[in-house]
Amino acid sequence: MLDGDRYGLPVKKDGSCAHLVGNLCSIHEDRPDICRTEMMNHKKPGQTRKDYYIQSTKACHLLIDLHELDENYKVDISEYDSMEDDE
Repeated sequence: MLDGDRYGLPVKKDGSCAHLVGNLCSIHEDRPDICRTEMMNHKKPGQTRKDYYIQSTKACHLLIDLHELDENYKVDISEYDSMEDDE
């Protein structure tokens, strides 16, 4: 389960963030830094933003599986197909 207190996030019984409504963030504009991929960006030298997002999404998928959360929380990686491949 996610340690919500550690990140300042309330957590539902299933381990998902309490701010998720369906699979959408209900506090997107005011979300904490831990939820802001662009703020937590630790990409490797030469890695594109698109590749960073894909790798981060795959890591999230592994955590969803590890914690046996609903598959609906997974983001379809093909959503990044239209993203520019810039650094």
